[in-house]
Amino acid sequence: MFKLMKNEWIKLKSEKVILVIVILSLIPLLMNFANFAINNKDISLESGFYFTYYNQYFMMLPIISSVLISFTFYMEFKNKMYLDWITYPIPRFQLLFSKLFISTIIMSAICLMQLIVLSVFYFIVDGNIANILRLTASYIILHVIVVTTITFVFAAIIQLTKNIVASISIGIGVSLLSMILMAAPFSFLIPTAFGYRLGLLVIDNGYYYEGGLAATITGIGLLILINATMLTINLRLIYKKKL
Repeated sequence: MFKLMKNEWIKLKSEKVILVIVILSLIPLLMNFANFAINNKDISLESGFYFTYYNQYFMMLPIISSVLISFTFYMEFKNKMYLDWITYPIPRFQLLFSKLFISTIIMSAICLMQLIVLSVFYFIVDGNIANILRLTASYIILHVIVVTTITFVFAAIIQLTKNIVASISIGIGVSLLSMILMAAPFSFLIPTAFGYRLGLLVIDNGYYYEGGLAATITGIGLLILINATMLTINLRLIYKKKL
Protein backbone atom coordinates (compact mmCIF):
# COMPACT_ATOMS: atom_id res chain seq x y z
CA MET A 1 0.00 0.00 0.00
CA PHE A 2 2.82 2.40 0.85
CA LYS A 3 4.40 1.85 -2.58
CA LEU A 4 1.05 2.51 -4.27
CA MET A 5 0.62 5.73 -2.32
CA LYS A 6 4.15 6.77 -3.22
CA ASN A 7 3.33 6.22 -6.90
CA GLU A 8 0.19 8.35 -6.57
CA TRP A 9 2.23 11.10 -4.94
CA ILE A 10 4.74 11.08 -7.79
CA LYS A 11 1.96 11.28 -10.38
CA LEU A 12 0.26 14.16 -8.58
CA LYS A 13 3.50 16.12 -8.27
CA SER A 14 4.01 15.88 -12.01
CA GLU A 15 0.61 17.53 -12.58
CA LYS A 16 1.43 20.56 -10.35
CA VAL A 17 -2.08 20.27 -8.93
CA ILE A 18 -0.77 20.24 -5.36
CA LEU A 19 0.84 23.66 -5.83
CA VAL A 20 -2.44 25.08 -7.14
CA ILE A 21 -4.38 23.64 -4.20
CA VAL A 22 -1.91 24.97 -1.64
CA ILE A 23 -2.10 28.45 -3.18
CA LEU A 24 -5.91 28.36 -3.19
CA SER A 25 -6.01 27.19 0.40
CA LEU A 26 -3.80 30.09 1.48
CA ILE A 27 -6.07 32.79 0.03
CA PRO A 28 -8.41 33.05 3.08
CA LEU A 29 -5.44 33.12 5.46
CA LEU A 30 -3.58 35.81 3.52
CA MET A 31 -6.72 37.93 3.08
CA ASN A 32 -7.42 37.87 6.80
CA PHE A 33 -3.85 38.65 7.75
CA ALA A 34 -4.00 41.65 5.43
CA ASN A 35 -7.33 42.75 6.91
CA PHE A 36 -5.95 42.33 10.44
CA ALA A 37 -2.88 44.42 9.63
CA ILE A 38 -4.79 47.21 7.86
CA ASN A 39 -8.29 47.38 9.31
CA ASN A 40 -9.70 45.04 11.94
CA LYS A 41 -7.65 44.07 14.99
CA ASP A 42 -10.42 41.96 16.52
CA ILE A 43 -8.98 38.55 17.44
CA SER A 44 -12.02 37.09 19.21
CA LEU A 45 -12.85 33.58 18.05
CA GLU A 46 -16.59 34.25 17.99
CA SER A 47 -16.65 37.28 15.69
CA GLY A 48 -13.12 38.36 14.89
CA PHE A 49 -10.17 37.03 12.89
CA TYR A 50 -10.82 33.30 13.27
CA PHE A 51 -14.55 33.51 12.58
CA THR A 52 -13.97 35.45 9.35
CA TYR A 53 -11.20 33.08 8.29
CA TYR A 54 -13.32 30.03 9.20
CA ASN A 55 -16.15 31.18 6.94
CA GLN A 56 -13.88 31.95 4.00
CA TYR A 57 -11.94 28.70 4.40
CA PHE A 58 -15.20 26.77 4.57
CA MET A 59 -16.09 28.19 1.16
CA MET A 60 -12.77 27.02 -0.30
CA LEU A 61 -12.49 23.63 1.41
CA PRO A 62 -15.05 21.65 -0.68
CA ILE A 63 -13.57 23.12 -3.86
CA ILE A 64 -9.93 22.28 -3.19
CA SER A 65 -10.85 18.84 -1.80
CA SER A 66 -12.91 18.01 -4.88
CA VAL A 67 -10.17 19.27 -7.22
CA LEU A 68 -7.55 17.11 -5.53
CA ILE A 69 -9.45 13.82 -5.45
CA SER A 70 -10.80 14.43 -8.96
CA PHE A 71 -7.30 14.95 -10.37
CA THR A 72 -6.08 11.87 -8.52
CA PHE A 73 -8.42 9.73 -10.63
CA TYR A 74 -8.56 11.91 -13.75
CA MET A 75 -4.85 11.37 -14.39
CA GLU A 76 -5.65 7.77 -15.33
CA PHE A 77 -8.37 8.82 -17.78
CA LYS A 78 -6.31 11.65 -19.27
CA ASN A 79 -3.33 9.39 -19.91
CA LYS A 80 -5.62 6.57 -21.06
CA MET A 81 -4.20 4.39 -18.32
CA TYR A 82 -7.34 3.60 -16.34
CA LEU A 83 -7.77 0.09 -17.77
CA ASP A 84 -4.09 -0.64 -17.27
CA TRP A 85 -4.28 0.77 -13.74
CA ILE A 86 -7.14 -1.45 -12.58
CA THR A 87 -5.62 -4.54 -14.17
CA TYR A 88 -2.41 -4.34 -12.15
CA PRO A 89 -1.78 -7.63 -10.30
CA ILE A 90 -2.88 -5.90 -7.12
CA PRO A 91 -6.30 -6.08 -5.42
CA ARG A 92 -8.44 -3.27 -6.79
CA PHE A 93 -9.52 -2.11 -3.36
CA GLN A 94 -5.87 -1.32 -2.62
CA LEU A 95 -5.66 0.74 -5.80
CA LEU A 96 -8.78 2.63 -4.74
CA PHE A 97 -7.62 3.22 -1.18
CA SER A 98 -4.18 4.36 -2.30
CA LYS A 99 -5.84 7.26 -4.12
CA LEU A 100 -8.25 8.00 -1.28
CA PHE A 101 -5.45 7.90 1.29
CA ILE A 102 -2.98 10.07 -0.63
CA SER A 103 -5.66 12.69 -1.26
CA THR A 104 -6.63 12.67 2.42
CA ILE A 105 -3.00 12.85 3.56
CA ILE A 106 -2.31 15.86 1.33
CA MET A 107 -5.41 17.66 2.60
CA SER A 108 -4.41 16.80 6.18
CA ALA A 109 -0.96 18.28 5.57
CA ILE A 110 -2.57 21.49 4.31
CA CYS A 111 -4.80 21.51 7.38
CA LEU A 112 -1.84 21.02 9.72
CA MET A 113 0.17 23.75 8.00
CA GLN A 114 -2.61 26.30 8.37
CA LEU A 115 -3.45 25.17 11.90
CA ILE A 116 0.16 25.73 12.97
CA VAL A 117 0.13 29.22 11.44
CA LEU A 118 -3.17 30.06 13.15
CA SER A 119 -2.01 28.68 16.50
CA VAL A 120 1.28 30.60 16.40
CA PHE A 121 -0.56 33.77 15.39
CA TYR A 122 -3.05 33.48 18.26
CA PHE A 123 -0.27 32.61 20.70
CA ILE A 124 1.55 35.81 19.74
CA VAL A 125 -1.39 38.22 19.62
CA ASP A 126 -3.61 36.63 22.28
CA GLY A 127 -1.60 34.18 24.36
CA ASN A 128 -4.72 32.40 25.61
CA ILE A 129 -4.02 28.65 25.46
CA ALA A 130 -7.69 27.80 26.01
CA ASN A 131 -8.63 29.79 22.91
CA ILE A 132 -5.92 28.04 20.88
CA LEU A 133 -7.27 24.65 21.97
CA ARG A 134 -10.82 25.67 21.03
CA LEU A 135 -9.60 26.94 17.67
CA THR A 136 -7.74 23.68 17.08
CA ALA A 137 -10.77 21.53 17.90
CA SER A 138 -13.05 23.70 15.74
CA TYR A 139 -10.70 23.59 12.75
CA ILE A 140 -10.10 19.84 12.95
CA ILE A 141 -13.84 19.06 13.20
CA LEU A 142 -14.57 21.14 10.10
CA HIS A 143 -11.69 19.64 8.16
CA VAL A 144 -12.35 15.98 9.02
CA ILE A 145 -16.06 16.08 8.16
CA VAL A 146 -15.82 18.14 4.97
CA VAL A 147 -12.70 16.49 3.53
CA THR A 148 -13.84 12.94 4.28
CA THR A 149 -17.24 13.48 2.70
CA ILE A 150 -15.96 15.33 -0.35
CA THR A 151 -13.23 12.74 -0.95
CA PHE A 152 -15.65 9.80 -0.98
CA VAL A 153 -18.31 11.62 -3.01
CA PHE A 154 -16.00 13.02 -5.69
CA ALA A 155 -14.01 9.83 -6.08
CA ALA A 156 -17.30 8.37 -7.32
CA ILE A 157 -18.28 11.43 -9.37
CA ILE A 158 -15.02 11.55 -11.34
CA GLN A 159 -15.19 7.81 -12.04
CA LEU A 160 -18.75 8.20 -13.31
CA THR A 161 -18.26 11.35 -15.37
CA LYS A 162 -14.59 10.89 -16.37
CA ASN A 163 -14.72 14.66 -16.86
CA ILE A 164 -12.56 16.92 -14.73
CA VAL A 165 -14.47 20.09 -15.67
CA ALA A 166 -17.80 18.53 -14.69
CA SER A 167 -16.36 17.25 -11.41
CA ILE A 168 -14.82 20.59 -10.44
CA SER A 169 -18.01 22.42 -11.44
CA ILE A 170 -20.03 20.16 -9.16
CA GLY A 171 -17.50 20.84 -6.41
CA ILE A 172 -18.03 24.59 -6.80
CA GLY A 173 -21.78 23.97 -6.72
CA VAL A 174 -21.48 21.98 -3.49
CA SER A 175 -19.47 24.82 -1.96
CA LEU A 176 -22.07 27.43 -2.96
CA LEU A 177 -24.96 25.27 -1.76
CA SER A 178 -23.23 24.68 1.56
CA MET A 179 -22.62 28.41 2.00
CA ILE A 180 -26.23 29.24 1.20
CA LEU A 181 -27.73 26.61 3.52
CA MET A 182 -25.17 26.58 6.34
CA ALA A 183 -27.35 28.79 8.55
CA ALA A 184 -30.57 26.88 7.81
CA PRO A 185 -32.12 24.99 10.76
CA PHE A 186 -32.07 21.79 8.69
CA SER A 187 -28.46 22.07 7.48
CA PHE A 188 -27.45 19.11 9.66
CA LEU A 189 -28.89 17.05 6.79
CA ILE A 190 -26.02 18.30 4.59
CA PRO A 191 -22.67 16.85 5.76
CA THR A 192 -20.55 19.82 4.70
CA ALA A 193 -22.87 22.35 6.37
CA PHE A 194 -23.14 20.09 9.42
CA GLY A 195 -19.35 20.06 9.70
CA TYR A 196 -19.36 23.86 9.58
CA ARG A 197 -21.92 24.18 12.38
CA LEU A 198 -20.36 21.45 14.52
CA GLY A 199 -16.98 23.15 14.25
CA LEU A 200 -18.51 26.42 15.42
CA LEU A 201 -20.12 24.70 18.40
CA VAL A 202 -16.69 24.55 20.02
CA ILE A 203 -16.36 28.31 19.60
CA ASP A 204 -19.84 29.47 20.56
CA ASN A 205 -22.90 27.27 21.07
CA GLY A 206 -25.04 30.17 19.89
CA TYR A 207 -24.10 29.20 16.34
CA TYR A 208 -25.42 25.66 16.77
CA TYR A 209 -28.83 24.12 16.08
CA GLU A 210 -31.74 24.65 18.42
CA GLY A 211 -32.35 20.89 18.29
CA GLY A 212 -29.04 20.31 20.03
CA LEU A 213 -28.55 16.60 20.69
CA ALA A 214 -31.18 15.44 18.17
CA ALA A 215 -29.58 17.50 15.40
CA THR A 216 -26.13 16.17 16.34
CA ILE A 217 -27.23 12.52 16.34
CA THR A 218 -29.06 12.96 13.03
CA GLY A 219 -26.12 14.79 11.45
CA ILE A 220 -23.56 12.21 12.55
CA GLY A 221 -25.84 9.34 11.51
CA LEU A 222 -26.33 10.80 8.03
CA LEU A 223 -22.61 11.55 7.74
CA ILE A 224 -21.74 7.91 8.45
CA LEU A 225 -24.49 6.62 6.15
CA ILE A 226 -23.52 8.86 3.23
CA ASN A 227 -19.81 8.10 3.53
CA ALA A 228 -20.45 4.36 3.84
CA THR A 229 -22.73 4.49 0.81
CA MET A 230 -20.22 6.43 -1.26
CA LEU A 231 -17.42 4.05 -0.27
CA THR A 232 -19.57 1.13 -1.39
CA ILE A 233 -20.29 2.87 -4.70
CA ASN A 234 -16.58 3.50 -5.21
CA LEU A 235 -15.79 -0.16 -4.62
CA ARG A 236 -18.53 -1.25 -7.02
CA LEU A 237 -17.25 1.15 -9.68
CA ILE A 238 -13.68 -0.06 -9.48
CA TYR A 239 -14.69 -3.73 -9.45
CA LYS A 240 -17.25 -3.63 -12.23
CA LYS A 241 -16.17 -5.58 -15.31
CA LYS A 242 -17.49 -3.37 -18.11
CA LEU A 243 -15.64 -0.05 -18.17
